[in-house]
Amino acid sequence: MKTTPLILTIAAVAVSALAQAEPEKTKGYELKNRSAFHVQEDARIPFWPIGFQRPPKGSVAGPVSKVAKIRIDPAQFNLTSVLLGNPPLATINGHAFGEGEVLPVIYGNERLRVVLRSIRDGGVTLDYDGQQIFVAMKRNDLVPRQTQQQAQASEFAIRIGPAFGK
Repeated sequence: MKTTPLILTIAAVAVSALAQAEPEKTKGYELKNRSAFHVQEDARIPFWPIGFQRPPKGSVAGPVSKVAKIRIDPAQFNLTSVLLGNPPLATINGHAFGEGEVLPVIYGNERLRVVLRSIRDGGVTLDYDGQQIFVAMKRNDLVPRQTQQQAQASEFAIRIGPAFGK
């Protein structure tokens, strides 16, 4: 019990002594040599792969092919059903796909990277080269309902019994 107040007293005296002492003035740090890295114009850049040759000045890095940007039309996809479970699935052109899957789309001889981004009720969002395409679910046209007056004229009845079937 007597050791705790003794330790606290010694610690308080040490802290007050350190606070009263002036900090020792030190000489500032002086940089003697500054390192530098210089590369000659025709030397290999050390961060490039071994064997890589720098292209001559004024030349183009390689042949540049201008590919026409392909516009994707939502009518090219047939979305027939959407399942909003865990994981959500959508049936596109007869095959089921989940979110994040790549659709096997071919344009001419080129495979396109069309990604199924999200599946929502009534449609899906596809992404191709920054293009966001919303494909709505195809709904069959409904036959117009009979009006109530027509329904009263021909009453609906379920007939059962031996005379009407087995």
